[in-house]
Amino acid sequence: AGACTDSGPTMSINPTPLPADPRRGRLAVRVYATRDENELVSVTTIRYKEGLWRHDVWPFLVLYAVIIFLAGHNASRFRWFEFTVCCYGLGIAALLHVLAFLFTHWSVGFKRFVSATTVRSLTDADGFFVVPNKYVGAPELCVKSRRVLREGLKETVEVGFEFRKQRYVITSDQVVEKLSYPVQDAFGSYTKWTGHGTTQKTLAAHDKYGLNKVEVPLPPFADLLKGQLLAPFFVFQVFCVMLWMLDDYWYYSFFTLFMLVSFECTTVTQRLRNLKELRSMQTPKQAVQVYRCGRWQDLDGEGVLVGDVISIGRPSGGAGAEERVVPADCLLLAGSCIVEEAVLTGESTPQWKVSVADEDPSTLLDVKAHKSHMLFAGTKVLQHTGSADARLRTPDGGCLAAVVRTGFETSQGRLMRTILFSADRVTANSWEAGAFILFLMCFAIAAAHYVLTHGLDDPSRDRFKLVLNCVMIITSVIPPELPMELSMAVNASLVALAKKRVFCTEPFRIPFAGKVDVCCFDKTGTLTSDHLLLDDVVGPGKGGDADVVLAACQSLVRVKNDDGSDGDLVGDPLEKAALEASGWSYREGVAEAPGGGGGGGGLRATVLHRFHFNSNLKRMTTLARLAGKGQRDGSVVALMKGAPEIVKQHLVSAPSDYDAMYKRYAVQGARVIALAMRTLPPGFDAAAAKAMPRDEAEAGMTWVGFAVFQCPLKPESEPALRALAESSHQLMMITGDAPLTACYAAAKVHIVTRQVLVLSHREEEKGHVHGIDRRGARVHQDSEYQWVSPDETVVVPFSRDMDELLRVACKYDLAVSGDALSYLEKTHFAAQVIPLCQVFARTSPEQKELVLVTLKAAGRVTLMCGDGTNDVGGLKAAHVGVALLSASETAEKLAKKRREDKEAAEKKAKGEDGKAGLSLP
Repeated sequence: AGACTDSGPTMSINPTPLPADPRRGRLAVRVYATRDENELVSVTTIRYKEGLWRHDVWPFLVLYAVIIFLAGHNASRFRWFEFTVCCYGLGIAALLHVLAFLFTHWSVGFKRFVSATTVRSLTDADGFFVVPNKYVGAPELCVKSRRVLREGLKETVEVGFEFRKQRYVITSDQVVEKLSYPVQDAFGSYTKWTGHGTTQKTLAAHDKYGLNKVEVPLPPFADLLKGQLLAPFFVFQVFCVMLWMLDDYWYYSFFTLFMLVSFECTTVTQRLRNLKELRSMQTPKQAVQVYRCGRWQDLDGEGVLVGDVISIGRPSGGAGAEERVVPADCLLLAGSCIVEEAVLTGESTPQWKVSVADEDPSTLLDVKAHKSHMLFAGTKVLQHTGSADARLRTPDGGCLAAVVRTGFETSQGRLMRTILFSADRVTANSWEAGAFILFLMCFAIAAAHYVLTHGLDDPSRDRFKLVLNCVMIITSVIPPELPMELSMAVNASLVALAKKRVFCTEPFRIPFAGKVDVCCFDKTGTLTSDHLLLDDVVGPGKGGDADVVLAACQSLVRVKNDDGSDGDLVGDPLEKAALEASGWSYREGVAEAPGGGGGGGGLRATVLHRFHFNSNLKRMTTLARLAGKGQRDGSVVALMKGAPEIVKQHLVSAPSDYDAMYKRYAVQGARVIALAMRTLPPGFDAAAAKAMPRDEAEAGMTWVGFAVFQCPLKPESEPALRALAESSHQLMMITGDAPLTACYAAAKVHIVTRQVLVLSHREEEKGHVHGIDRRGARVHQDSEYQWVSPDETVVVPFSRDMDELLRVACKYDLAVSGDALSYLEKTHFAAQVIPLCQVFARTSPEQKELVLVTLKAAGRVTLMCGDGTNDVGGLKAAHVGVALLSASETAEKLAKKRREDKEAAEKKAKGEDGKAGLSLP
C-alpha cells in the first residue's frame, strides 16, 4: 500500500460512535467533522497477505500446474490437438495473470481483494481501506502507523494513518477522527498561553503534530513513468500495437510505440517541472522568535510547533530588509498587523489583523468567523504594531501570536494539498462516453460476427488472421490515439487560456467547462468595478456628523515605505472612497477635517477603539475622541456604519421614511450604508473605551444619514453575460449586497429579464432583521415569509407547496435574501427553491457554498465566478471555479515604481545622447 493520493470534498458525519461489527471486521467508524473539513465515509481494518497467498498468485500457480500437466500428458500420448489447446490455454492463463496484475494498479478495490483480508481486531491489522466521500474519487489503502506520545510521565499509544497528508487517529472507542488542533477553544484560554514551558512538553507537541513542514514530494522519473505506462489507456494502446505487429504492420507499429513512449516521457517531464515550480513557491524558511522554556529563542520556521507563542512583525532595515512571511496559522494575542493574503485568497487589498484582547473570553474561536484575528501561513506582513499590554513582551517589538495549526493543516498547506492531489489526467469516464462506446460496440460486434461467419465458410482463409481481424474490428471502437488526443486538447486549452492570462490550477476541470449549464457570479468586484464612488450623503448629518462617521469609522491604515516615510492608505475600497470624497485626512489613528470652511472645519477625531466589521454582523463601530471647534470638543462618541436594516435595530428611533429613503437608492443599484452616532458620557477615557463591550457601545444610536455609493458595471460584464444567456446558460447572482441593489445590477446584465420577487422575512421590511449565519438562524413559520417585488406592488405569500412555487417561478424571476435562505435550509426546502432562483442577496460565504453544493446535487454542471475571500467556498464547490484576481496593492506599487525608474533611466539616456550629439564637431 502506498501513500494516499485522492482528494475532494467530503461530508460531515455525526460523531456518535457505533459498536464494532464482528461479522465484517469493520471498525465502526464515525468521523468527527467540522463544517469546513473534508471527511471520510468509512475505514476498514485489513491485513496484507503473504506473497504466495495473494489471490493474484496462488490461483494462477495452480492453473499453470494443471495446464502444464495436461499438456505433458497429451504430448506423451501424441494428442497434438489437445496439446495445442493446452498451449493456447497456457497463453490465455498468462494473459489473465497479466490483467490481474494490471488491475491491482487500476482498481484499489481489486487490489484490496487480492492482496489483503479484512480483520476484526485493530491489533491484527497492518493497514486500512479508506473510503472517502463520493465526490473524492477512488478509495485508498493506507498503512497503519503506531506512535508513542509522551507528556511528562504519561505515555499513550496512538494508532492511525495518513490520508492526503493529513493524520487520522483511531480512538479507544473505535472511532476515527482527524488529528485535532486547538482551533475551537475559548479566547480566554488562548490569552493565557505562555508556550511550551518544558522540554518534555515541547517533545510531546513535536511527537503529536510534527514539524512545520509543507513538503512537496518529488518522485523519481522512473516511478512517474511507470505510473504512466501502467495506465489503462496506455496498456490498451500497446495491445493495439501488438495486434498491428501480428498483422505484419511492423514499421507503423514500431513508430507508433516510439511515439507513445516519447509522449508519456514528455508528460512525466512536464509533471516534474510543475512539481519543481510548486516546490519553489513554498514559504521561505525564516527565523522566528519563539517563547519556550521561559525564554525567547531564535528558531527556524520549520521548528515552530502547535502551542508555541511567537513574535511576528516586519523586520526593520529599510529597503534591504527581507520580507516577513507568517510561518504557520496563528491567533493574534497582542498587537495588530497589516498582511497581504493575495497568495491564499487572491484578495488584492491588504487585511488588518487585530488581537483577541477585546473579544469576550468565553467566545469560542471560529477560524472563518474570526478571520480578523487570524494570521495565515504564507501571508506577508506589511506592517505591525506591538502592544505594551501584552502578557509576554516580545524582544523585537513584534506582535504576540499563538500557533494553532502547522504543516499541511495550515491554510497554505491546504492550498498545496488541493494542487498536489487534484486529478492529473483527463479521462473520458462519463456515462455519455460509456453509452457512446457501447453504441459503437454493438456495430463492431455485428461486423466482427459477420466477418467471422463468412471467413469460417472459406476453408482457404488463414484462421489466425481471421481471428486477428475480428479482434481488431472490436478494438477499433476505441481509437488508440484517444488518450493522446485528449491530452493534446487539454494542453492546447491550457496554452490558449494562458495567452489570455487565464491560469488553470486543475486542468481536469477543463472538460467540465464545456458542459456548464449554470453560471453563478458574485457582484462587487466581479460584475461591477471595485472602485466605488461616493455619490451623495443623505440625511440630517450631511456635511457634519455624517462626515465624522465616514472619516473615523473605518479600518484604513497608512503603510510605511521602506525608508520609513508615510506610504499610501490601504484597506477597503469603500472606505477609501468615502474618506477621499469627504475631504478629511487620516494618519496614525487621527482623522482631521479640511481646515477651511465647512461644517467640520478644524475638527479632529482620534480613534480610541474599533469593533471591526464582521460579515455576519454586517456593521462596524468605533469609539473616537473629538477635538477642535464646537460644543463637542473633548467628547467621546460611538460611530457606527453598516447595512441600513441592521443599523436600524440599534437606533433610539428611526424616521418614518427611513426604509423608503434607502430603498429608493438601492432600487437604482446604489450601495447604501447607514451612518449613526452617539455621544458617550463625560469623563470617558481610552481605558474605558477598550473595556466597553460591543453591545453596550452600539446601543442607543442616533441616525445621521445614508452614504450612497455607486459601483459601475465593468464594460465587459454585459456583453459576456448576454452571450451566456443567448447560449441557453442559466445565470445566477450570489452576492452579499442588499436584495434591491443586487436585483438592479442583475437586470443590467440579463440575469433577470422579468419582474423580480424577493423572498424575505416580513420583519425585514420593518428593519428587524436577525443574523443570517446558517447555524444561528431563527426558527420562523412559512407565514412570516413572502415574495415581494422591489417596488412592493406585488406581494405573494410564501408556501412550501411545490405546485404553487412552480407557478410563481413561471411568472416571475426570483430572488432570495440570506435570512430566507437560512430558513429554507432549516426547513429542508432549499434544494427545491435554489434551482428556481436567479439572485441570492445578503448571503454569507457559507451560503454561497450552499447554493453551489445544492445545484451540484441537483445534477447541474456549475460555474462560479468570483474575486475575493468570501467567494472561496463557492469557487471550490463549483465544477468550474473562475477567480478574477488583480495585483495586490503592494505589487502595483512596485510595478509603478519600476515603470517610473525605467522612464527616468530612458530620459536620462536620451539626455546624455543629446549632450553627446551637441558636443560633436
